[in-house]
This record gives sequence, C-alpha cells and structure tokens, in this order.
Amino acid sequence: CTESKAKSCSDCISVPGCAWCEDSNYANNPNVLISRCDLPENLLTEGERCPENAIINPKSNQSSPGGLASGNRPHSNVGESAVGTATQIRPQIIKAQVRPGDPLNIELSFKQAEDYPVDLYYLLDLSKSMENDLNSLRALGRELGMSMQNITRDFRLGFGSFIDKTVMPYISTVPAKIKNPCSDKAPCVPTYSFHNDLPLTPEIEAFVTSVNNVTHSSNLDNPEGGLDAMMQAIVCKESINWRKDATHLLVYSTDASFHYAGDGKLGGIVLPNDGRCYLNSKGHYYNANYMDYPSIGHLVRKITSHSIQPIFAVTSNVIQTYTNLQKMIPKSVVGELSGDSSNIQLIQDAYNDTERIRWAPIHWVLLEIKSPAEVSVSSQTAHCLDGSVPGLQCDGVKLGNVVNFTFTLSTEKCLTSPVQVIVSPYGYNEVVTINVESLCDCQCEETEAPTNNCSGHGNYQCGSCVCESGFTGLDCSCDQKDVLGIESYLANCTDPTTGVVCNRGGECQCGSCICTQYANKKIDGKYCECDNTSCKRAGGKVCNGMGKCDCGDCICEPGWKGKACECTLEQALCYDHSDDALDSTKPCNGNGECECGQCVCKLSQGGAKFRGQYCETKPLVVCDIHRDCIQCAWHTGNYNDTECKTQCMGYNVTVVSGMTEDYQYSGYSQECRFTDLSDDCTYQANFEEIDGIIMVEVEPDKVCKTYANPVYIIIGIIAAIVGIGLAILLIWKLLTSIKDAREYKNFQKESQNPKWQGGENPIFKKATSTFKNPMYSAGK
Repeated sequence: CTESKAKSCSDCISVPGCAWCEDSNYANNPNVLISRCDLPENLLTEGERCPENAIINPKSNQSSPGGLASGNRPHSNVGESAVGTATQIRPQIIKAQVRPGDPLNIELSFKQAEDYPVDLYYLLDLSKSMENDLNSLRALGRELGMSMQNITRDFRLGFGSFIDKTVMPYISTVPAKIKNPCSDKAPCVPTYSFHNDLPLTPEIEAFVTSVNNVTHSSNLDNPEGGLDAMMQAIVCKESINWRKDATHLLVYSTDASFHYAGDGKLGGIVLPNDGRCYLNSKGHYYNANYMDYPSIGHLVRKITSHSIQPIFAVTSNVIQTYTNLQKMIPKSVVGELSGDSSNIQLIQDAYNDTERIRWAPIHWVLLEIKSPAEVSVSSQTAHCLDGSVPGLQCDGVKLGNVVNFTFTLSTEKCLTSPVQVIVSPYGYNEVVTINVESLCDCQCEETEAPTNNCSGHGNYQCGSCVCESGFTGLDCSCDQKDVLGIESYLANCTDPTTGVVCNRGGECQCGSCICTQYANKKIDGKYCECDNTSCKRAGGKVCNGMGKCDCGDCICEPGWKGKACECTLEQALCYDHSDDALDSTKPCNGNGECECGQCVCKLSQGGAKFRGQYCETKPLVVCDIHRDCIQCAWHTGNYNDTECKTQCMGYNVTVVSGMTEDYQYSGYSQECRFTDLSDDCTYQANFEEIDGIIMVEVEPDKVCKTYANPVYIIIGIIAAIVGIGLAILLIWKLLTSIKDAREYKNFQKESQNPKWQGGENPIFKKATSTFKNPMYSAGK
C-alpha cells in the first residue's frame, strides 16, 4: 500500500486491501513523510495510530430494491401463471458495488413454478409387421397427448416414420412392387427411408390428424433403416422444430433390428454418412440412396451433442439387441412392447413413474452466467435439496422446490463505466441483471481544509491536501520551482550539533527536513535525528512492544512502566490461587509487594524473609535470619562477595577442620543445617550471639548425597547376563562331553567282542551246471 504512493483516498482504495486514514491530525508532522494509505492493521497499530472510526476501508456491497416498481418480483406459485410467464428466480435486478480485490458474494433463489418444457418426437417403424402398432397409435394419439399435458403444460408432440432404403436388396425393384410393395389384396404406399410427418407442435389434434393420414409400407429384409431415420430426426433441428431449452425425447418403436454402417455396400452405397440434414420441404429424406447407414458411434456422438434422450419401445424378440444398444447410448431407455405392439401405453407410464425415468433431466436447474471480461466469476456453488455441490446445477428439483445458488464477482481494477452481468436459468426466458459499478470513490465527512484551504494550490480530500503539480507540503505551500536548489534553505535543515543536513536521514524541502521512512525504521525529528529503534529493549522488542519510542525514550502504554516498558502494573500475576494459599484475596498472600508482576517478599516479625513465588513460605526465625551471612563462608547463598563484606560486618565466622564426635564445641548453642538446592548438598554451622557479635563455627566440607552411576549399573547388568550365558554354555559343553565319552567307550567294547552268525545263505547257488547230451542207440 505504501509503495503505491497514493496521494488521494480514491487512489488508495483502488489498490486491493489498502485503507485510508481521513483523520486531519494524522500524518501532520512536517518532518515525517507518513502515508495515509496503508494496511488497515498498520493504521491501527503502527506509528501515530489512526482512530478506528477515521479509517476508510469500504467493502463490496449489493442492494436489491424491493417492490414491483423496482423490477423485483417475488416467486410465483405453481400453476398461477401462464406458461412462460412465471417468476422462478429472484431477485431479478441487483445493484453491485465491487471494490478491486474484494470479491462480492451473490446469492440467487430459484423456485420451480414453471412446467418443464418437453419435446417428444415419435419415430415409428411403418413396415408391414408394424401395421397393428400404427392402428394403436391412431387410437392412443389423443390420449397420449392429454396424458403428457397432465405431467407438463409446456409439451409438444411430433411424429415421423421410417422403413428402409429404396434399392436392392432392401426392396424389390420390379416396377409393380415399387408402386405397391404389399399384396394386391392389401395394397400399401411405396417404400421410403424417412418422412417427417409432423414437426413438433403443441396441437394434439394436429398429431392425431397426421397419424391418421399415414399408412404402412413394406420391404424385403428383416432389419430396418431406423438409424438413418434417427440421424435425420436428430440433426434436422429446424425441420423437426426441436426447442433449444426443452427436454428432447425420441421414442423409437419397432419390432425388427437395424442396419448400420457398412450394410449399404449390399446396395452399392459406399459413401459414408456425414451426419448432416437432408430433408426437403416435404420432410422427406432425399439422400438415403446415396449415403450409407450411420455407425453406432457416430449416432451416439450426435445424440450427445444434441441432448437427445432415446426411448426404445421394441418387441420381446429384439429387446436384447436394443438392450445392448442402450448400454452404448447415454440416458437411453428400453421398454418392451407386447407381441402385437398394442401396449404403447408404456410410454405414458414411463412419464408417470418419476423414479423409473432417472435418465431424463426433467428435474434439474442450471444457471448460465454471461459476464464482461472485466468482471471475474468464481466460487460457484449450488445449494441443492441434498446439500451443496460445486457449480450452478441442482438435480432432483420438482415443482414447488426452492434451491439457492451463490457465486462471487470480482474485479482487478476500477471500471471506467458500469457493466452488466446476466444470469439466466437454462431452459427459461427469465434473466437476472446485475448492474456492476466500481467502488473507487471515497465518501468523506470533511470537505474543507481546517487551516488555509491548501494554500490555494490543492484540494482538500479526506483529511489531507491533494496538491497541484509542482507544489508539495502538508498545505501545498511549497513551490518546488522557486525553492529547488536554493542554498539559503539548507541552513534551516542543518543540525547545529552535527553540522549535517538532515543528518543524512532525509531531504531538505522548503527549509524543512522530510525524513526518510523504512519498513522497519521510522526516522523523525526536526533534523531527522531520531528514530524509533534507538530506545531500550525488553524481550527482544523496542520498548518491550508496549510503548512508543520517542527520540530515545520509551513512552509506555497505560499499565506499563520502566525505561523499556518492561514492568507491568497489572497485579493479577501476584495472586496465589492455589488451594493452600495463605490469603488469596491479597497480592503475595499479604506477605509482600507486587512489583512488575512479581512478588517481593517482606520480613517477618522475627526479622526473617518470607519465601516462595507468592511469599507463601514462612521463614525459620533464627536460622533464616543469619542464613545469608553464614553461607558467605562457603561462597553460596543470596549474597555475592561484596555484599558479604558490607552486609555481614557483625559476624565472626570460624572455619574448623571437622565437627566430629571428638570435636569440642565452643559452647555456641544454635545449630543450623543448610541445603543448597543447586547441588543438593548440606552445610552445617553452629552460632551464638556474644556481645552483639554473631560467633559462627562452620564445617568447610559439605555433605552431598551420592547416587549410583547408571552407566555402571547398565554395564554390570550386561556383564552379569554375559557371565550367566557363558556359564550355561560351559555346563552344556561338559555334559555333552561326558555323554560322548560314554558312547565311545560302549562302542569300543562292542567292537572287541563280535559275534558272527554261522550258516549258509539260503539263496546262494553254486556256479557249476551239469548238462547231459543225448546218445544214439542202434535199433532203438
């Protein structure tokens, strides 16, 4: 803020986060250049400290005038207004004053009072097999329209039909069959790809008439050209008459599967479908025989980009096919028709069952914001029925429900002229106009200078003079052109003590020193000889942070004193609130004085001093009286060596070699033992007052408590564990050796007295074999 060098209040508040002090007594030191533009906390706590009621720090604000005359109307109730005229969002007009860097929070309230606009286009397969469905639609056309109007008054209905491409092998190209693809006994109209029989219209009678005027046709193969028809019904927005802000429902009814991209090659059609509209003035698709069927992916992209929600009403024989298709198309639904397609009533039931049609965004509210580049919109939050969510959309909003939306408007700099931000609920013709203007002008109480009206060379604005070019000073009395470089004025700026102009801490202007100011150092004085850092410190802060440094002296705040404002006058710290306090109603238990937040204990009637943080410890009368001087013998206690000499002149201290049982006491009757808390050692002395002199005998050696060194204890434990372990190992080794010796001795004994079993191996056979050759005998 100070770096902006703002010369007026308007310039100051144009900087984000800065405030201006309009107090005329602020920053009026002619020797110190203090900026009236600073952070609000700095104006309150630093330097001269501007009064809080004199700080100009405006905040962004808004106002919404009430009453019909101002253009703001209350929410309409459900059904009380004609379609398109209900007031659902309020306020309608907001006046916003936005300060740069200070975001303004805007809150809008939306009550669903208008029927949801719905466009339903019925796309029917008019092949021969669906003849009965056409008859059902004729019978139910008026009932379907009336039922939909019971759900929403803003409803439009349209109708289209499809069969297939009119080339082989999809139809017969025999001239007679082209004219009448059905039998001679039951003739029908020629085959066609897609006809937009009735664009979307609120007239139910027009829908009934259009359905009555169409008849069925026929083709050869089972799959139909339904994807061709869907593509044209989606992309031909003007021909179908889709409304931009309505919910777009496309009911697709058939009992057959569909052709898709690539099937056109069977008829010699190789040009890919380009996804454009090709309906003539009669609503007929004229490019069907020149372009292939669309792919499913291409169709899905068009459905998504045009916000179409398909409802597939199909028979059971193809429901699995369309269920698989439904998984690839967002927000689509599949419903089953009976075998004769007569229960087209399921379309009506789908609207009545709101839990069943979660796919349709009939219950959402979305706000759109249009703002100029100079205004930023952020922190958009929707406070819906089930909690707050980021963004400006709420789902599940029904008629009569109220939801709120909040967002912030901000600017980086002042606007040259007012601008408008327009907010509108998607799908409705209502708007909220926010007139935004910058908050860069100060509204100050004083308009005239209290002294000489800025010497006629400036304007008084918000506590200070805004000088014309070439003039400076608190009252614009210094003409820079006349005095710049004139040496006569330098004499008035020279410190007679140092002989230095402004002590090198500022500049000489019009015979006055204007001292330089730093972030952590403020220079002041007629010759810039003082600063706010030269005072004594306490707690690491100048004047303990509890005073103002005035040219080397601390001017303490109320409740503090001392050269560095280090001493508080608050006595609350000297009260003893413990359960065993002697007197909790008095500072220091009534046994001392509270000085700088600490107790200074008094002497008891016996001449001894009370002790403790709150003087709660009573003194031992005799020993405590002489304790400090007796402890001088050991150079301990509260007195140092110098104080021992000055304060203990009436003491005669004798140091003896040892106070053992054989030691002959001098007859001093009083024995005292002192424990030094610094080393927990005990000192012993005997004393007695003789002729006004305190005769003292002291033992020079102190008795200190000894404690076992934990290091040695740990080492001993470790050594014991190791020793026990080694002993166990030796015992185990000894027992193992004895057992092995016994086993070896038994082995030797058995080896010397072997007993071998005699006899012959029963499976042994000798190696000699006897063979007898046959011999010849004569006559035999």
